[in-house]
Amino acid sequence: MEMTMICCPFRTSYGSYASSLMAAIERKTGSKMKWVASNCGCGDPIEVSRSFQAQHCDYFEMPIITDYRSKAAWRRRVRGLARSGISYLRAKKYAQLSKEADVVHFQQILNSYGSNAVFHWLKQPSRAIRVVTVHELDPDQLEFPERNKTYELADGIIVHCEEMKKQMVKLSVPEDKIHVVLHGATVPVSLPETPRSGIMFYAGHKVMTNKGIQTLFQAMAIIQKRMGEKTPTLKIHGHYGETVPREAEKLAAASGLASRVVWLNQLTIEEMARQYQRALLCVLPYTGSFAGLSAAIAAANELPVVCTKKAGLPDHLGDCAVWVDEGNPEQLADRIIELLECGERRRELGARLVERAKDFLSWDVIAERTLTVYATSARKKAAIARLPPLPLKNRRGL
Repeated sequence: MEMTMICCPFRTSYGSYASSLMAAIERKTGSKMKWVASNCGCGDPIEVSRSFQAQHCDYFEMPIITDYRSKAAWRRRVRGLARSGISYLRAKKYAQLSKEADVVHFQQILNSYGSNAVFHWLKQPSRAIRVVTVHELDPDQLEFPERNKTYELADGIIVHCEEMKKQMVKLSVPEDKIHVVLHGATVPVSLPETPRSGIMFYAGHKVMTNKGIQTLFQAMAIIQKRMGEKTPTLKIHGHYGETVPREAEKLAAASGLASRVVWLNQLTIEEMARQYQRALLCVLPYTGSFAGLSAAIAAANELPVVCTKKAGLPDHLGDCAVWVDEGNPEQLADRIIELLECGERRRELGARLVERAKDFLSWDVIAERTLTVYATSARKKAAIARLPPLPLKNRRGL
C-alpha cells in the first residue's frame, strides 16, 4: 500500500509530529511513507531559516500571500481572491505529487496547510483514500462556516481531542467521519537515575496566546513569596525559535521572576524528553490552543502535570493530572506547592501517567489507531462506490 503524508517539513511541533507518526506507521506496515511539503508562510524563525525536520521529502515553494485584513472591502476581496488562487495551485501540486498513493493523509494547520489549501485539495480528482488531521481551525473557515461542508469530500477526519470534535460538528462536519486520535510520545524503556528539579512549561508557537503564561507568572510570584530561596526554577520552552519572545521576557521581569526563569527556547523532541525526565513538575494552565504534545511527553517520562481542563489535556491525561481552574493564580500556586512538598504524591502520579502513556499515547498505539482510521475510511469509500445511482429527481436536489 502506497501512503503519502502532506505536512509542514520544518522543525516545528507539526514537523516533529509527522516524522514520529510516519516512523511508527512504517514500523507497523513495513512500507515506506512519502512526505510531500511546501513552504508554509507562518513566518516562524524555523520556517524562515528552512530548518528541516523531514530528511527526505518532495518539497516545493510557491509565493505566500499573508492573511492581512485591510479595512477596505475591495482590498480584502482582491487579496482573498489572490490567496485562494495560490491555494488552488498549491493544492493541485500536492495532488500531483501524491497521485500514486493509495492513502493520502493531510495535516491541516495554517497558511499553506490551512483550510483553503485543504478544501482545494479535496476538490481535486483522486482515487486515493483521503484523510485530514485537523490540528487547528483557521480564520477563513470560521468566518465562512459554509465552506466546511467541503470536509464531506474527505474519507476520514482525525482530531486530537473531544473538544475539537465538538467544534467540527458545530461547523456541520459529518460526525461519523470524525475520529479522535491522541498525540503520541516515545515511552522510554526505563528512566535515568537523575535528580529532579525545576518546573517545565511548554509555550507552543505563540507564547502569549492561550497558554496561560500570565496566570503562571502570577502563581510563581506567589510561590516565591511563600518559599523564598527554595522556589524552583521555571524552565520555559516552545516552538517559537531560538530567541526569547520580548513580551514574555518583559512580563517575567515585571512579575519579579527574571532570576527564576530559564528560557530553554526551541528544543528537539529528544532534548524535550531529557528535560522532562529531570524536572519535578510540568505546569500547563492553558486557556485554549493545544497541549497534547507536552502532556504526552510528560506522561511518558513520569512527570506530574498541573493543568486546566482545556487544550486536549483531559483526553491525554485522563484522571492522572492535578486540575486547576482557568485564570486562578492562587489555586495554581497552592496545587504546585502541594506537589513540590510531597515526593510520594509526585511518584504516585508519575507511575500512573507512564502506565497511561503505554496504553494510550505511545507512537505504536497512535500508529495503530491511525491505520484503523485508514481502514475504516477505505471501507466506507468502497461501500459508497457500490451504491446504486440516485434517481434523477433526487439528484436535482443535491
